[in-house]
Order: sequence, then C-alpha cells, then structure tokens
Amino acid sequence: MQQIEVKVENDHIQRITTAKPIAALSELIWNAYDADAREVKIELDEGLLTKLGVIRIIDDGTGIPADDVKTLFQSLGGSWKKRAAKTSAGRSIHGEKGQGRFKAFALGDRVTWVSHHAGKTFSISGDKSDLRRFSISDTVPASNTGCTVEIENVVRDFEIWAEDGFAEQVRDVFALQLYEDPNFRIVYDGEVIDAREAIKDVTHYEITALTEDGHEYKATLDIIEWKKKVERKLMLCLPGRFSFHSMVPGIHARRFEFTAYLTAAHFQMLADDNTEGLVELDPPSMALVEASKAKLREHFREREAERSRSKIQEWKEAKIYPYEGKASDPIEVNERQVFDVVALNLADYSPDFEKAPSKQQKLILQLIKAAIETGPGALPSILEKVIDLPKAKQEELANLLRKTSLTAVINAAKAVTDRLEFLRALQILVFEPNSKRQMLERSQLHRIIAQETWIFGEQFNLMNDDEDLSAVLGSHIKLLGSDSDEGTQRDGLAPKEPVLDADGKAAIVDLMLSCRVPTATDNERKHLVIELKRPSQHLNEDVINQIKKYAKAVALDDRFHRSNVEWDFVAVANRFTKDAELDARLSGKPRGLVFDLDEPVKIRVWAKTWGEIIQEAEGRLTFYKRRLEYQANDIEALRYLRTINADYLSDEVKERISALDAEEEVPPNKSTAAQ
Repeated sequence: MQQIEVKVENDHIQRITTAKPIAALSELIWNAYDADAREVKIELDEGLLTKLGVIRIIDDGTGIPADDVKTLFQSLGGSWKKRAAKTSAGRSIHGEKGQGRFKAFALGDRVTWVSHHAGKTFSISGDKSDLRRFSISDTVPASNTGCTVEIENVVRDFEIWAEDGFAEQVRDVFALQLYEDPNFRIVYDGEVIDAREAIKDVTHYEITALTEDGHEYKATLDIIEWKKKVERKLMLCLPGRFSFHSMVPGIHARRFEFTAYLTAAHFQMLADDNTEGLVELDPPSMALVEASKAKLREHFREREAERSRSKIQEWKEAKIYPYEGKASDPIEVNERQVFDVVALNLADYSPDFEKAPSKQQKLILQLIKAAIETGPGALPSILEKVIDLPKAKQEELANLLRKTSLTAVINAAKAVTDRLEFLRALQILVFEPNSKRQMLERSQLHRIIAQETWIFGEQFNLMNDDEDLSAVLGSHIKLLGSDSDEGTQRDGLAPKEPVLDADGKAAIVDLMLSCRVPTATDNERKHLVIELKRPSQHLNEDVINQIKKYAKAVALDDRFHRSNVEWDFVAVANRFTKDAELDARLSGKPRGLVFDLDEPVKIRVWAKTWGEIIQEAEGRLTFYKRRLEYQANDIEALRYLRTINADYLSDEVKERISALDAEEEVPPNKSTAAQ
C-alpha cells in the first residue's frame, strides 16, 4: 500500500468538489470516453438508511496505467490530455485540467478507482475529509481492461435514478457522441440511453457573432431534432463538443423537439481561466448565444415551411391536392394561403383525417377549397368548425382575408394582446407590495422598460440607454444630420466636450427616446429623456430637482439649441410625496408639468407616476382592446413575464412564475446550468 499527496491547497480542491450531480457524473463518463470505453454503466445501489447508498461507474476502456497513477493524482491542473488531441481510437479528448476525478467527491465522501490495465489490477482510494492524500494498493494480475469508480457514503439522497428522469439529462450531455460513435453506449440505472434511434436529424451550422467593441467570435451550432418529446436545451460546449453549461433556448418552434449544442474556442478560454461558471455574464459568450438563437429561429422557420411543403407535396403526389399550377392572381394566392393554413391544421390536429382513405381526404380538401373560393358566403361555415367564431365575425374575417394575409391578421392581433399583457405585467412588477419592494432600478426595471419603449409613445425609438448627456448630445447631433454637426464645429463647440449639469457634474440619464415630427420640411425632432425610479422610490423634491438639472444642462449648453427640436424630460415613480405633488400642479398647466421653458430651447419637465404612464398606454390601445374583446389577466401577464430574462425580475415574481410553471408543467424561464 502506497500513499500519494496532491500538490495543491486543500481549499482549491474543495471548490472543485461542489459540482452538481450531472456535472460530476458527466466528468466520470467523459473520463471513460477518453479511455476509449465502448460501454459505460452507471449503477445505483440503495443504502441501509437512505434510498441512495452507492454510485458505481463501470467502463471497459483502457484503464489507468499503474506507472502513471502518481503523476495523474499528485498534480491538479496537469493532465496527459493536454499533450494529446485524440485518443488512440481517434476520439476527441475531453478535459485538460485533471479535475474530473475530484468532482466525484461532490457525490460521496469516499471514492475508490479500481483499474485494470496491461494485465494489472490495483485500486486508488480517497476520502473527502483529506482530499490531499490518496492510497494506492499493490497490483495483482488481471485478464481484462477498464475502470470502476465506486462512490460510497453518498452525501445526500440525490434524485438521480432513471425514474427521476436523470438518464435524459445524461442523454442530453452525450447525445452527439452517442449519435456519431456507434462504438460507444451508456447504460444508466439499467436503461440503455437511446440516442441514435431517438434522433430524427442533426444539422450543423457555422456561427459568427460581433460584440459591441467590434470583435468577431466564431462557433459551431449542432441542432439535434428528436423523434420523441424532450426538454429543450441549448448546451454550451468546449471544443470537441463537450457540454459544460445548459440553458433554455428561448425560442418558439411549435411541434419541434430539439437540443442545440453551441461549441466555441472562446468557451475554452473561459475554462482555462476557471471562469466558465460565469459564462452568462460574459459579453462575447452571450453574443454567441444570441447569434445561435437567431440561427435556431431561422432553422425552425425553414423546417416549418419545409414540413408544410412536404405535406402539400405528399398530397400532390397522391393526387388529392385540389390546386394545379401556379396561382394566376393575388386573390388566388391568398385563397391558396388560407387553404394551406386550414388544411395543414386539419392534418395536424385531426387523427381521423390522417387515417381516412385517400378518396375521403380528397373530398374533404375539395370541400375546403370550394368553401374558400366561394368567398364570404361559404367560408364562415369552415371557420365556424375550425375556429368557432360567431357568424358576424366569420364574415368579417372572410372579407378581411381577401385584403390581407392570414399571417398579417394574426400578427396584428398578437402585437396588441402582447402589449396589453405587458401593461398588466408591469402593474404586477411595480404595484404589488413584495415585488415593488424587491424591484431594482437599473439592473431590472430599467432593462425591462428599455425593451418596451412604446409605452411612452409609439413614435419614439430608443437612442440612448443609461448614458450621460454627452452621449445624448452625440445622438442628438447625429439625428439632426451633418449640417448641425458642421454648425457645431463652426461655432467652436466641439461635440467631444462633456455636457455638465448646473453643479458641473456629468449627468447620467436612464433612457433617451427620439422621433421625427412629420411636417412639410420633415426636419423637426422631439426628444424624450426618462429618469426611472424603482417602485419603492417616491417622486419627491430631490427626484424632481434631479430631472430639472438634466433639463437645465441642455438649456445652458449651446450645442443643444435648435429651433426645430423639442425636449421632454420625465421622472417616473410609483407615487408623489405631498410636497412634490404641489410642484406637479402648476396653475394653468397640465398635471405633472413641473418646468416649462420656451427659450433658448423648447423644454418641458414632467413628473409622472407609473399609474399615469400605464393608463395613457392603455388609452392608446383601447380601440383595439374593445375590438379584440381581450382583457389581460394575471395568468397571461405571468406568461408574458416568463419570456423576459429572469435576472430582470423580482424574487416575488419569479416565485409566482415557478408556481405557474408547476401547474402548466413547462420548463422555467431562467437560464440555468444543468441540475
């Protein structure tokens, strides 16, 4: 029996041993894969006092060479894998840090490796209580090869049995390797993890992302489409397609089951710096993620179109599709579009139609075609069965579908309902007691509003987000065109000089919105500068004085002076203090106007509550709301909030979304590492 000592501080090892179960088990399976194992078995034994007592990973790979064990276990961060790009069987190498073996201690207090290599068998044992020391047994003759890792004294009753769905998490991590390598398989808790038979298709893309500083990053995106229902994931991978992080894809792809794998050399740089755990805070990584999401949307749009074309082609080949040749005019184009929508939905949602004989399918499709071609008089009978609309609405839709596409009708209605749901969601965020107390200004509320600037007016576009007035000046000059810029230079006022407030400080504004006012000359501008306050912050005299300072900085800086430009500054919070409300009730002025200046530049300063902002936005949508007969409720508002980055939401709201997720059995919005 020998003793070896790891040459690294114990606290460094301790950090490695805090891995989640999926990460720890994956590392042990990767080690077997790197040892050219053809089969890896994960066995779970029940304990005497707990359901889970022992975890055992058995592989038939090359095993650990007895001569190398001291080198492999003594140094953390040094690994034979750094010196080899491929295994002897030609597989890509997974890890390079030599940390995988220590992650086993995240599962249990005692770990033993039994290695069979080159006719010799020996064991290496370690205890979590002293991770710097391992015991090595003497060697005895062996007739086979491979390695068994046995984890005892399991630290807690992990829900990692196959019946808990954990085999599916393992499948997601190793799907590409299982699909592409027929000489590799995993048996988890008695279940053979089926990837090759379960995968419908794999598509490969090259991805390029540009960051705000102009740097370009490249990656590859592999999309696995499954034949059965899976939990959709976007897996971030190191080169060699070894996944280290999992997140929700955040895209709509109706009727498609998929897992996507994003692989980038940049991720390896994070891993080399031990910062891969902070990948969601890394701008280049998130740029690659956004680029991959765009490609996923494009891919599944094409897949949907392809699926539709395939079904229609199938009908054509069966000679049951009721149209021939190309459409002769725009009306026939629209008729065919409506027919395809109705017929494809019928095929998707009616098993009776799919099972019907070919002659019966042909008759049904002919009836749909005849009803659509007949026009408003006949189409409502189809719409009544498919969409269950009242008679008057059926006729309106039939007429409308002759003037525009069905897609356009749906998109227009969805845009309105989305906005109504956002306004109800905003009320939850800023008015409900727990949420408004927890809501942060810049990192949460600010980020949400920056994506929904229409609530301040449809005409405004976001120009500046959390920048100082010097950046606002730059945007202002750019919008006014080269003449303004030249005039500024000619007057000897360099745009690069900072804009300061009355106290000589750079003023940071939350949002700047801008619009062009349509006039005969088409050169008038309106700027809206918004100061957001967290819901728990009242509109007091300090807040009003702060927004006035920004306005006065513009008024006192000649570079902002243009006769064709108007400025509105707005401070927004939940409610006024009593003294501040007096300032918002100027005689003869609209409520909320606290400062009004005509010269040298037109400036108005407003103080408004979230209630007023929401009421004004709802007012602009009232006509459409009534026509759609749609009232957003709390459930729909929470569903809308589920699409927002969870980092922007309060804990109270996240708990309510989680409760809704549990009721509806959908995955949570928050992007997380694999559990």
